[in-house]
Amino acid sequence: MSAARRRFRILKEIAEGGFGKVYLAEQISTDGFSRIVAVKLLHAKWSTHDEIVMRTRDEARLLGLIRHQHIVKVEDLTSLDGKCAIVMEYLEGVDLKGMMQFLKERNEPFPRAALFEIILGSASALDAAYNAVPLQGASALKVIHRDIKPSNIFVTTAGAVKVLDFGTARANFAEREAKTQALAFGSQGYMAPERMLGEEDTPKADIFSLGISLYELLTLESFGRVPPRPNKFTQKVEERVMAVNLEGDPAWVGNVRQVLRQMLAYEPAERPTAAEVVDVMETLSQEAKDTGLRKFCRTSVTEAKAAMPEAETGDPLVGGTVEEDASGFGLVGGSGPGTEPTLPAPPPVPGGLRSADPTWPSGPTRGNTGSHSRGSLGSTSGPTRGSPSGSFSAPIPRSTTGPRSLSLDAGGEEYAGDPAPTGGGGVWRVVVGGLLLFGLLAVVAAVVLGGGLAVLIGGNAVVQGGPVPVAPAPPPVAPAPPPAPAALKGGQIVSADKRTDVKKIPVKLTYSDSSGARVTVSGGQGLKAEWDGKEAWTVELGDGRYATIVEPPSAEKIRGESFTVEAGKKSCDFTFDLATKAWSGGCK
Repeated sequence: MSAARRRFRILKEIAEGGFGKVYLAEQISTDGFSRIVAVKLLHAKWSTHDEIVMRTRDEARLLGLIRHQHIVKVEDLTSLDGKCAIVMEYLEGVDLKGMMQFLKERNEPFPRAALFEIILGSASALDAAYNAVPLQGASALKVIHRDIKPSNIFVTTAGAVKVLDFGTARANFAEREAKTQALAFGSQGYMAPERMLGEEDTPKADIFSLGISLYELLTLESFGRVPPRPNKFTQKVEERVMAVNLEGDPAWVGNVRQVLRQMLAYEPAERPTAAEVVDVMETLSQEAKDTGLRKFCRTSVTEAKAAMPEAETGDPLVGGTVEEDASGFGLVGGSGPGTEPTLPAPPPVPGGLRSADPTWPSGPTRGNTGSHSRGSLGSTSGPTRGSPSGSFSAPIPRSTTGPRSLSLDAGGEEYAGDPAPTGGGGVWRVVVGGLLLFGLLAVVAAVVLGGGLAVLIGGNAVVQGGPVPVAPAPPPVAPAPPPAPAALKGGQIVSADKRTDVKKIPVKLTYSDSSGARVTVSGGQGLKAEWDGKEAWTVELGDGRYATIVEPPSAEKIRGESFTVEAGKKSCDFTFDLATKAWSGGCK
């Protein structure tokens, strides 16, 4: 006898992207209980694509672990009509991109008090995603969103703020289903300079993206392309900050501009943390003395939502009822058929949790999948803000954090990989394959079921009959400290150029100072090389532009400089001059 399954009455289509659709639905349980939910359903053509299905499950499991009032809530992971489906809370409202357009068309500014409350809620979500320990685990997930922008921040008619689309996130997981790696991802107009140059991802890159979003909400205009070179970057930021139209007490206006400068600082260490942004936004909002978030949502957000046309796509699912498939997929702690039972957190293992690689692949096109834009997914209850403490009486202090380790996969003044689309709103991702929907652990545990032993691996249960004794869990083992990085000697290829149709030629690199420097080179498709700069180094490279990061032993690192290997040449010779901080030379 098959287990009873839930039904979903599809009320209307909310949004569609390259990989799936989001529907408003009524979830009907077998006992007659029903509720309104949003269902994200993978397109049929992707349902047999293992990589994309795994990443869909990974995204759902990640959001299933993160419980925060300012992050869209995932309720369950299942299968409908043979397709992977994510069941989420329904949000009634608009994303900030739609809200900006609505206000601009009416020639109305974004109320400052409401705006700062929205940034407060978004920063609170980022802080929780990175630092909060989930109830199911023993350590923080260290989630970095990596695609913060107005279209991924949602406001509801009831006054809630929700951060959406963690499909590009990186996080610390013990295991994950999808394994493919990629070069770069994110939306070009919101990328921090270090991310554009392919450096290691940190939470400060999300703060930069939030700062760009803050500027655009204040001005209702695009910030424009972010120059990755320090001199051009600093000049543009200062011009943009000073051009923001602010009225009010001069001290308050000065504080707003200073916060913008610090969120948009070139060096990550000089940007505030998410928790510091929460504190300062609370004070700025209180001192703004105009319309607050709740009133703004009751009026302007409600009007913007009502002004949006209903989508009429002729989707055959709309108006019908779909029964949950027998197999299903399950979230840890979920409630549907096929759901894995909630399991206790495993004991720590030597070395601690294995961090997910900081670079991941993305989908061919992002569309609206997972971003729930223009009145899609969310809560109907008002927000309960975080617990900001302290007050803002002076600009956020500049950090003196030292230099960070680097992980450079793509670079150049913009990118050495695929060309980027123009404009600030497009998603700029170099794809190795599959949809970027970041992962959680595939559950591996043993539980006793009816006198037998069920071993669950990634949601599949294998039951072995007969009583089987369960060995006690081993005592926790203290995590081993990470190994010290090996000293760099000469030059070495860290990761190879994946291009197979490009002829490679010898390229001689020379550094002007005999004391040397750590030089990181990236370009092509995934090439990363490191060189100590002490002696000339000849390396085989294909044509294209190669970005570099130069770290002299007693000077600041130099980023954004590049050299170009020309197609059809026999060899190249380039020298980096520490005095001019630039490459010279060419190919012949």
